[in-house]
Amino acid sequence: MLFSVLIYASEDFIDALPPEEYQEILKKHGSFHEHTKSNRSFGAGVKLMSTGTSVTVKREDDDFVVTDGPFAETKEQFMGLYLIDCATLDEAIEAVKFLPLDHGRIEIRPVDYFEGADFRNAERVVINAS
Repeated sequence: MLFSVLIYASEDFIDALPPEEYQEILKKHGSFHEHTKSNRSFGAGVKLMSTGTSVTVKREDDDFVVTDGPFAETKEQFMGLYLIDCATLDEAIEAVKFLPLDHGRIEIRPVDYFEGADFRNAERVVINAS
């Protein structure tokens, strides 16, 4: 089963960390990568840019309204996500224990597919970010 691992934390807190503490957080993400790659459960991972770079789109009557920033003002922001393929929720929970959990929270949620979409059997998409 495919699970999303949604990461929430305070951007202000993360931005204020000394470089060595930030590197420790990155090491934990590295441990998660190694664990999920070694047991072949890693699907994808992204780190989102800051909420200052985002826009929110909503519909009002027949118009679309675009506003700067995230949908809601909160103390924590959605920082990024992983997709992992685990047999059970318990296996996904064990994998998430490799991630840094000291400064935020992580939500694990099963992923479902839209009717007619065949992502699991589709050709892999490779993005060249360079």
